[in-house]
Amino acid sequence: MRAEHSQQPEFGQRVRRRREELGFSQRRLAGDIVTASYISLLESGQRSPTLDLVLHLSEVLQMPLEELTGRDRSSAASTEPGVLDLVIARSAARGAAELGDHARAAELLAAAYTTAAERGTTALQLDLGLALQEELRSAGRQPDRLTLLERLADQEWAKTDPHLRVVLFTELATAQRDTGRLTDARKSAYTALGEIGPAKLTGAFEHVRLLGILISVLCELNDLGQVELLLKEMLALAEGHRPPVRGRAHWVSSIAYSQLGMATAARHHLDLARAQLTTPDTPVRDWLRFMRSAGNVLLDDGDPGAALPWLQAAEQVGPMVNAPDETTRIVALRARYELAVGAAAQVVEVYPRLIEGSAPLTGPDLVRANLIQAEALADLGRTEEAQALLRRTAALCDELTAYELAVRVWKRIDTLRS
Repeated sequence: MRAEHSQQPEFGQRVRRRREELGFSQRRLAGDIVTASYISLLESGQRSPTLDLVLHLSEVLQMPLEELTGRDRSSAASTEPGVLDLVIARSAARGAAELGDHARAAELLAAAYTTAAERGTTALQLDLGLALQEELRSAGRQPDRLTLLERLADQEWAKTDPHLRVVLFTELATAQRDTGRLTDARKSAYTALGEIGPAKLTGAFEHVRLLGILISVLCELNDLGQVELLLKEMLALAEGHRPPVRGRAHWVSSIAYSQLGMATAARHHLDLARAQLTTPDTPVRDWLRFMRSAGNVLLDDGDPGAALPWLQAAEQVGPMVNAPDETTRIVALRARYELAVGAAAQVVEVYPRLIEGSAPLTGPDLVRANLIQAEALADLGRTEEAQALLRRTAALCDELTAYELAVRVWKRIDTLRS
């Protein structure tokens, strides 16, 4: 998100002058926030900074925010009481998140966001809102995250800036996908994609990420007609980026090619993703999600022996991540593995953990878990129970507007009846 209060090219000129006064290189100024090339573009007026970057530059360059942004103290944003308190709350929330306390981070950000909204400080409201939705996601509070993003996307000031629309509708697509609103997620992803050109983000990280999200939504819907073309576009764009971006593109590709039934391609991209993501820069939660994905791709390929080490690694790392939703998904992977090795009774035993507790499965995840449970029940001769569960699952598919998947479920019901 671009900082509302910075103006170009004056902002970049102030940054460059102060950096040269201090004798700092662009690399030193960039720190871990952005790249040196981004600082170069910022100083030449070709990029606008996010609020996080403004705060970082203010600290490194030892410049008050008013001086750095060119706002005199008569401006509303500068004189509004308590604005610095909101910035401090943002920093405190970041610290809580780094310690894995996402619930506390969400609590801090929610209070600060409400205050910013009441005061009409748009830049802070956006920054806090986007930070809050990420912590709500990490805390497993997907419905709350979706509500927040819908509110942000509906604001008048969010309807005119193409860059901001890309950010908001990309996040909205992920929230809708994760809560099972797949048709809405597809619409939001295409909305964001339509703003990529006007936002001058063609080929940028945001473009690569958005294509990955769209591909995942289409795969969930079993709407596979355009997936191969989108995969080629995403991978081509990702080649111009750093390893973490390329790794995530290969990660998405491994899942999508598996969905397409192209096992060789799926395993190829899985290997490439592992090579790119095996770095200290990959967050533990992301690595945990990748391990789950690897296990599922290998089970899709009918290779439970290769999937087992990934499953066991996920079970070991899971307790290190304070994420109940991830814990439940690891149990779902365990159930799928047990079914693949013929241990149907084990599947039935763990199934209650998938639909009960603090983070039960919902949406597409619940559909997949139900299909696994139904197969286990059928293997155990409990055919009527399997059929009943599949009927409920078909109804859930209809709610998710995953109609092609619903047809597959009904075909399986017919098979069990015969």
